[in-house]
Amino acid sequence: MQPVGELENLLVDRIVASYWRLGRLGRVEAGIFAWELYGELAERARKEANNYTKQEGGFEDLDEDLLPEILRSITPLTTTITDQEKHQGAVSKAREMDAKREAETFKLSRYEATIERSLYKALHELQRLQAARRADGGVPPPAAIHLDVTGVSGDEP
Repeated sequence: MQPVGELENLLVDRIVASYWRLGRLGRVEAGIFAWELYGELAERARKEANNYTKQEGGFEDLDEDLLPEILRSITPLTTTITDQEKHQGAVSKAREMDAKREAETFKLSRYEATIERSLYKALHELQRLQAARRADGGVPPPAAIHLDVTGVSGDEP
């Protein structure tokens, strides 16, 4: 990157730090650990909810040769909740853990986008400064353009 001067060195430091953070994010992905943990907790909660149910009827342990004949006489599998309060608590816990998994994924993607913006902003500024330096002051540096893609004008209150 061949920086010259304190400002270019600072920009190169920012580029390197952003690049390093993106690499770390790709390797470590702390949110993945949370994703797995919350997924495991959600699965445990679902299993706990199943502990408060009882299944009756169904087609388990049937001789396949007798199946067509038996199908006419067997009632379908029904599930009865044996402890409504504990079952509902476990189901709520499973939903909560699933929501936390989604939140962690969202946080990671926002974190990654922030780092990428910082990287590209510093890189473009470094390129702009180096182009101006190479022109020996005879040519104005390339214009820095700021694009606002939020759809909100800066003039509005």
